[in-house]
Amino acid sequence: MKTKITLFLATMLLTSSLLLGKTLVTVNGHPISDTIIAPNYTQLDDTQRSNLMEQLIKEELLHAKLLKSSIVNDAKFQEVFAQQKELAQKEYNKKTGKTLNKSQIRAIKGSIAIALYQKKEFEKAKVTDAEVKNFYNQNPQSFNYPDSIEIADIIVPTLNEANEIHKKLKKSTNLDKDFIEEAHAHKQNGYMGWFGKNSAPENLFNKAFKYKVKTLLNSPVKTKHGYNIVYLLNKKHAGTISYSEAKERIRNMLKQKKVIDKLKNEVDELYSTAEIIY
Repeated sequence: MKTKITLFLATMLLTSSLLLGKTLVTVNGHPISDTIIAPNYTQLDDTQRSNLMEQLIKEELLHAKLLKSSIVNDAKFQEVFAQQKELAQKEYNKKTGKTLNKSQIRAIKGSIAIALYQKKEFEKAKVTDAEVKNFYNQNPQSFNYPDSIEIADIIVPTLNEANEIHKKLKKSTNLDKDFIEEAHAHKQNGYMGWFGKNSAPENLFNKAFKYKVKTLLNSPVKTKHGYNIVYLLNKKHAGTISYSEAKERIRNMLKQKKVIDKLKNEVDELYSTAEIIY
């Protein structure tokens, strides 16, 4: 939750270059200014701008409601707000040399309130075993998976460099540790995760899938990204995720849907009675 809020603020603040202060729309007497959005909104076409205005209006309706609720008195709200305000101010000052205005601070508070509200509603949401089972039975295609590989990967631009790294790793007695350390030395994460057939370069996938798990491929693989040194961590043949494996993921997904549906209904109700002045 904290990460999502941070990403939202970073995007909003880093793309803003000045305090424009123009009122875009007034919602229930509260003016929404363009200081809370990126200045390039003026380049949007009519449809995009209309969608942006609707989004801003609905966010304001939620902000206004939640900022009057007990959420703002919650210790977690105060903690996250203090952290995010400090981060936002630091980034905004670095970018513009200015201090956040009241509208921007309110937008930060509103975003945190919405995030915490969704978290609380998710924790309260109830999904029965029957609902979970019914979803699994009615959506069989969602639980089929193709041949898949789990890999660690280091990508370099030249074959000579790839061969040097490969030669070094072939001598490793602790490949799990040494592979990641080598990746970090090249400013890469190393671990790449799972890839289904057709979601990885074909020549890399086809070669890796033939190997035993926990094996370093015998030579670098050239792809459009460069020369790949590949460590096959795991693989599985195409199949179906069992109900027992899928049920908790389904339950969480259905709980999230209930939260979203409830939030949408609340926004629609607020929107229907709102005084909106452009």
